[in-house]
Amino acid sequence: MKEELSEFYNIFTGTKKDIESFMAMLDPVINNAEDDHERLYYHHIYEEEEQRLSRLAELIPLIETFQAGKGGDFSPSNNTFNRLLQELNLEKFGLHNFVEHLDLALFQFKDAERQAKLSEMRGANHTSYQFVKEKLAGINERFDTGYSDPHVHHDEHGDHLDHHVHAGPTQPAKPIRAKRSFTVGSLISK
Repeated sequence: MKEELSEFYNIFTGTKKDIESFMAMLDPVINNAEDDHERLYYHHIYEEEEQRLSRLAELIPLIETFQAGKGGDFSPSNNTFNRLLQELNLEKFGLHNFVEHLDLALFQFKDAERQAKLSEMRGANHTSYQFVKEKLAGINERFDTGYSDPHVHHDEHGDHLDHHVHAGPTQPAKPIRAKRSFTVGSLISK
């Protein structure tokens, strides 16, 4: 768990810097918006990232507490460890949202300088999101935390749809169609 915490620390301190850079990019756009729609649109994104910075201001020191050996055991019976896992799971979704905010900005900011910076941040944070998602799935399973990824679709019986086939005792296997949900990222590749 110590190795994962070191990796999480590097990811979230790097993401914090990227959020601050992104917010600095949005600030003049908000202040110079041509209409209320544009101002509200970017202000909403800005506020969401501002809230993330507040959460990261709690998460990063919590990780440091465990890195310094002051957080207690890596055990579900340790409330501080449970809080750490809750914060990490929340920030996994924060990373996902940040990547989508960067995708949205890439649609709007067409100049080469911002495109390059946004693309770089998007690539790094997408990689971080995939890493955090994978590591947290393993940690949640290892510590039997009961946390699950709400992005995983379930059928009416609660079975994960990643099997793609549902076979009953008296019926042949047939494909199941998962409900399609769109994200900014899923629409970009189309």
